[in-house]
Amino acid sequence: MGNLKIKNKIIILIILLSLALYLIKTDKPKGEKHIEKHTVEEPKVEDETKKVFTKEDPEYWIEKLENKDTVLMDREKIEEYNNKSFSKVDVLIDLWEHRPNIEKKDLISLVNSISTIPKEERYNKDGQIMDKNFYNLLLENLNLDSIKDTNTIQYGITVERTKFRTFPTYEPSYRKQGDTEFDRFQETGVYPLEPLIVYMESEDGEWYFARMYNYFGWIPKNKILLGEKEEIFKYINHEKFLVVIDRQITILDKLYDMGIRIPLKEEKENSYIILIPEKGEDNKFNLGEKEIPKSKGLNLGYLPYTKENIILQAFKFKDEAYGWGGLNNSRDCSAFIMDIYRSFGLKLPRNTQDQGPKSLGRGYDLKHTGTLEEKLEKLEQIPPVTVLYMPGHTMLYLGRDQGEHYIIHQFAGYYEENHGNLEYIPMMKTAITPITIKTSSGKTYLENVYLGKEFIIE
Repeated sequence: MGNLKIKNKIIILIILLSLALYLIKTDKPKGEKHIEKHTVEEPKVEDETKKVFTKEDPEYWIEKLENKDTVLMDREKIEEYNNKSFSKVDVLIDLWEHRPNIEKKDLISLVNSISTIPKEERYNKDGQIMDKNFYNLLLENLNLDSIKDTNTIQYGITVERTKFRTFPTYEPSYRKQGDTEFDRFQETGVYPLEPLIVYMESEDGEWYFARMYNYFGWIPKNKILLGEKEEIFKYINHEKFLVVIDRQITILDKLYDMGIRIPLKEEKENSYIILIPEKGEDNKFNLGEKEIPKSKGLNLGYLPYTKENIILQAFKFKDEAYGWGGLNNSRDCSAFIMDIYRSFGLKLPRNTQDQGPKSLGRGYDLKHTGTLEEKLEKLEQIPPVTVLYMPGHTMLYLGRDQGEHYIIHQFAGYYEENHGNLEYIPMMKTAITPITIKTSSGKTYLENVYLGKEFIIE
């Protein structure tokens, strides 16, 4: 009996030892199942969160478009559009076709058409009235007495962002004391690599009287390189080129605005070799090469001319400060429209009174539509991404949303009703607004719109 008890104890001890050894070898907590070691990929859960766009985003308006990717005109058709514009629009000129000489009476008439003494009082930068003595000095600097009976034109090209002025002077001219955002002697900004015809010099030798394809005026002489007609246009029409597609970029410490065409010699993996005008002997045009890094602000050739791209380009100017005539390295309402369409290679008139009525394209007449209700009904028939014109202003129509029609435009401000009075709301930037904001007369923008225009030829 005693031997049996000892034997049973030994058996139990052996079992306990065996169990302990098993648990140690498995290295698993009690109750956990043994799983073979291999990688199990967790199923990927895609982020279904979609960005919600607002009226402040271009995608919001693009999503509403039908045929957003349809090419409105291809390169060949755009070339035809520009050629027809040069032949039919009197404010546009094909510089290559300009006659080599200009007669004295024609040149004096051209200068006097822009360099005229204003009828209203004007103020200088110190708030003082511009008097007769001041204007006489400006008239003397026009250098009209130096004009010969027949004058040979010269060709030039801009080397950096500059401007056309009413008179050959940097002195600003304001309608109101301290109204420094509106220099009335500022005609328009002129961008780098713009070919010009040069007619004459100012008396002080600091300015050229010159013209580009859609404007003319007095331009600082030190921003221009003169050259032979053939070499300048060979450069401008270089087969390979880049186009600036951002609002503005800096290249070699100089500002380049949307739509500027930059001749390209070579594309490398991470850079471009571009062709740039440089000063040669006697400050004449000489061709140089510069290597610049690739940038999202540059595109090989013009962008496809689609409604989607028009909206994308327009929104790149959103919140840009207003710049009357290109002041402060910015732009005004008509330059805003002009620069958008430069991205596609279209050449448009500069000012609203010419850009709307005179440009070629598909027009929508709103001049003979009277009440706000009638205008709203007419607007329903106009497709989004149409440019709208009212006296002194232009804007890009975005479309209808929740019963309201919207525009994007570069503007100074608007008016709101406030306890029976009109209160001025300054903006001085590019913004998206309803087309029912008001002007100083109390009428809405829409009531003042007389024309819609799509820059398309059949």
